[in-house]
Amino acid sequence: MASNALVAGATGLVGRELVSQLAESKLYNSVHVLTRRHFNIMHPKIISHVIDFENLEKFKCETAIQDVYVCLGTTIKKAGSQENFKKVDFEYVVTLAKWAKENKVEKFALISSMGANHLSKINFYLRTKGQVEQALQQWNFKNLIILRPSLLLGEREEFRLAEKISSIIFKPLLPLMMGKMRKYRPVQARNVAAAMIYFTNNCDSPVRIVENIEIIDI
Repeated sequence: MASNALVAGATGLVGRELVSQLAESKLYNSVHVLTRRHFNIMHPKIISHVIDFENLEKFKCETAIQDVYVCLGTTIKKAGSQENFKKVDFEYVVTLAKWAKENKVEKFALISSMGANHLSKINFYLRTKGQVEQALQQWNFKNLIILRPSLLLGEREEFRLAEKISSIIFKPLLPLMMGKMRKYRPVQARNVAAAMIYFTNNCDSPVRIVENIEIIDI
């Protein structure tokens, strides 16, 4: 039977691809999108909810949601501080997990990052990603799916200088990134979205960590 999905972070690089693919999928009857501003992808299945993420716990959905997809993410530069970065990448995600559990959501899928490690002492970004992965496991969803992609390729609505420079450098090197280096290959956002849907609907364990090489292979 088809399910109903909810997506947070739908205006980002992976999020927009994800919503489009979910809407076209026969796996879902409806796709509910949480955004700060109007979502401009028009489709009969897509239902947009403009919300205040500071009061995420108050969000109410009249439709029963089975699967939650989280593509929330920012940069320290855009957020303005490590504190604000953690609010988006950690606090909002954990609050959404609490909401999902209270609303009997069965599957919770998150875009994390390659190298995420809650014990990292030198990389705040990867430590935060690791911490949110650890926090989500405490909610005991039927299935928790965590994807750890490498550098994301695709056209963002917002310009990220460091990411753009990295993509320019890596693209010519892609044919050389084979063997042991293959697991570090940048990956197209549309392929991450497709992998996210696949593993969410083909998960047979309580916690499934999907590394970059698996995203590439699928």
